[in-house]
Amino acid sequence: MASKARVQREKEKAAEKKAEEEAKDAGTPSTKKRAQRTTSNVFSLFSQSQIQEFKEAFTMIDQNRDGFIDVEDLKDMYASLGRDPSRSDLEEMLKEVHGQLNFTAFLTTFGEKLHGTDPEGTIMDAFKMFDGENVGYLEEEYFKDLLMNVGDQYNQSEINQTWKELPLEGGRIDYVKFTKILKGSNTEDVA
Repeated sequence: MASKARVQREKEKAAEKKAEEEAKDAGTPSTKKRAQRTTSNVFSLFSQSQIQEFKEAFTMIDQNRDGFIDVEDLKDMYASLGRDPSRSDLEEMLKEVHGQLNFTAFLTTFGEKLHGTDPEGTIMDAFKMFDGENVGYLEEEYFKDLLMNVGDQYNQSEINQTWKELPLEGGRIDYVKFTKILKGSNTEDVA
């Protein structure tokens, strides 16, 4: 299976090289260079530390260390989480990226997802609905109760994962900082 993917990548590289040569002969910019220009903007969406975190996550998922996340990598990752999705589900996940995902595409996908979430103001307004005193904080236990009992209900594992990123201060959650974390904004800008 891995050798088929490798052969496919080699064919794609050869086709790209041929297209570049043809484009050079025709005096037009190559499609590869155009693709690089459009995807390179994704690096400006994130700080260097965020890019490094994404790279670490990508490396953890890329189990066979070939520089691409494919169905087998996803299968291994899900197995490590105690899950066993069907092959068709895994293939569906990768459909948008034509079956494989390199780091730039991985970063682009996350950039689109992060910037495709609700605007910061909308998230902030949602938190304010539960902040009766309008102080910018929610009590930890109250927020946990909301997550477990309202809307898309979180289980204990999801609560624990969320709490790893939560800006807790004296049993209270600073939802202004939390919104910045959710949106990938710089929390240092928050007074």
